Amino acid sequence: MFFIRRFFLTGEKDLFNNNYKAAEDFSSAVIPVVSAILGIILMGLAVASFSLDFDELVRKVYILFFFINLAYIALYYVVKRFFKKCVIPFVYLFFAMYFAFAILVSYANGFTREYVSVVCVIFIMPILILDRSYRVTIFTSAALLISLYVSFRKKTPHLFSQDVVNLLVYYFAGMVMGRSVRMSRLKGYDSERVLTIERNTDSLTKLANRRKLFEYLRRGNESLLMRPTGMFMIDIDHFKQYNDHYGHRAGDICLGLIGRCFADFGEKRKMKFFRYGGEEFCGLCWSMDYLELASCAEELLQAVRDLRILFNIDGSSNGVVTISVGYAAFGREESDYNFETMIKVTDAALYSAKAHGRNCARGS
Repeated sequence: MFFIRRFFLTGEKDLFNNNYKAAEDFSSAVIPVVSAILGIILMGLAVASFSLDFDELVRKVYILFFFINLAYIALYYVVKRFFKKCVIPFVYLFFAMYFAFAILVSYANGFTREYVSVVCVIFIMPILILDRSYRVTIFTSAALLISLYVSFRKKTPHLFSQDVVNLLVYYFAGMVMGRSVRMSRLKGYDSERVLTIERNTDSLTKLANRRKLFEYLRRGNESLLMRPTGMFMIDIDHFKQYNDHYGHRAGDICLGLIGRCFADFGEKRKMKFFRYGGEEFCGLCWSMDYLELASCAEELLQAVRDLRILFNIDGSSNGVVTISVGYAAFGREESDYNFETMIKVTDAALYSAKAHGRNCARGS
C-alpha cells in the first residue's frame, strides 16, 4: 500500500496540470521523430524482405504498417491543426499501433519465437509517454495482459514461460524508469514555469511587470489581432506623501490592494494590467473603442475609491486613496503601428488628468 501511495500520490497531478502545455510540446516533438524512425525501419524491413528469405505474410505486415505509419503521421498533422489538446492521445494511438504491429509480426511468424518487439514496446511505452502515471500504467498493463494472453493461447508452454519472465522484467523496469523520467521532466518544466512567472510578475502587486507589457506590445508587430485597441496609463495620486505619512510597509500593502483590484477589474472587462514602475500602472484592451474606454476608466476610478484605503492628510487627499487615469484608443488597421508612440500619447492623457486635479480620467 505504501508503494502504491508513493508511486502515484507524490504531487504528480499538480505538476502535470500546471505543466500540461510543456507536456504537450514534449509529445509534439516525440511523435514526428519516433514515427519517422519507425517508418524508416519498416521501409527497410519491407525492402529487405524481397531479397532475404522472409515469409510472405511477414512481408505483408511490414508493408501494411509502413503505409499505416504514413497515414498516422498525416492524420496527426491534420487533427493537430484543428484541435489544441490532441497530442497526448495521439501518443497512445501511436503505441497502440506499434503494439498491434508487434503482435501481428508474432502471428506472421507462427508464434514460434519469443516476443522481441512486444517486449520493446512494453518497456519503451512508459518511458516515452509524458502523462499521468495511472493512465500510463493502465495502458501499459493492458498491453502486458494482452501479450500474456496471446502467448498463453498460441505458444508452447516453454515459450510462454520465457515470455512471462521477459515481459514482467521489462514491464516493471519500464514502469519504474518511466515514473522517474516523467517526474524529472515535470519538475524541470515546473521550475522553468515558476522562474518565468517570477521574471514577468511584479512581486508586490502580483500583476505582470513592465517587461511583460513590452512583450505584449511587441506582439502587435506580428498580428493585427494582437494589437491593442486601447491603453490606460494610471498613477496613484500623491503616493509619495502616502508613503511618507503612513510608512513604506503601508505603501506596499496599498500597492498590493490596488494590484488585486486591477487584476479583478481586468478579468471582468477583458483587460490586462501591468505595473509600469513605482506607483504607475498600464492597462491594455483589445476590443474597446474610445467611448467604451471612457466609461471603463470611470468605473476603474470608482473601483479604487471603493477599496476605501484610508488617506487622510489635510489638503492633499480625498480621505481615501485615488488614482488618475489617462486613456487613448488606437486603430488596429494602422500600418505604422508603434507602441512607443501609444505610450507617449496615453501618458500625455495621464498628465492631463493630473493637471485637472487628479482623481479623474482624461482621454487623448
